[in-house]
Amino acid sequence: MRKMTNEKSKNGIKLGQIVTIISALSVITISIIATHASFPPDIFHTLVVLLVTIIIIFIVYGFLAHPISNFIKRKRKVRKHNALARKYFDEFKDFTNRFGEFVESNRCDNIPYALRDLSSSPEFRNISFLSTQDIHNLFYNFEKRLKRFDGTKEDFSLLANEFDTLMDMYNEFCIRKPVEEIRRIGQDKVNERIKRDYRKHKGTYERFVEDYIGFGKKVNRGFGRERIVRTHFETPGEL
Repeated sequence: MRKMTNEKSKNGIKLGQIVTIISALSVITISIIATHASFPPDIFHTLVVLLVTIIIIFIVYGFLAHPISNFIKRKRKVRKHNALARKYFDEFKDFTNRFGEFVESNRCDNIPYALRDLSSSPEFRNISFLSTQDIHNLFYNFEKRLKRFDGTKEDFSLLANEFDTLMDMYNEFCIRKPVEEIRRIGQDKVNERIKRDYRKHKGTYERFVEDYIGFGKKVNRGFGRERIVRTHFETPGEL
């Protein structure tokens, strides 16, 4: 707030100075016109044209200097942010590729695969699992969207938001919610092999989430702490 007040004060001083200069030049111009007989015609016309031109320049400057300055600042900020978006995009794409491995339905080294083995047990038969194939179908469309990245901060922000939504769906409905149901029914009913596989895949997944959160914090700092990438995800419980 203090910074804005200072900027307004500075702008007010500049405007006041311009008004004073214009007033002084106007008085001089009027005085020259009033005493035009004292000047040779060529010098008189030259002085009047020069003074009027200077007055017009100061008037235009007084009205347009601040808007032009703001326009230039906005353009510089846009260029800077677009450059940052292009800089972070490749790293962001690496994270999307890593996530793609988690939602491959034919892979056996992820948490949903380990949990699906429980469906053969009567106790866990009614647990609802969102199929990773559903997430993979959405991710497939997202990958096509990545190829249309236009190099701007706005598009990068939209892509990050879409990816965060995919991660949240996978995290909540393929992992956390099923694990909560399993824990409610009873962890003691889960056999040791499934627990061991779950812990292994959970560690791999949590390292990915931690890396992505670190990336998100770096990106957000780069954009002046603006929230571009999500930096919090609930982690699944233990079995």
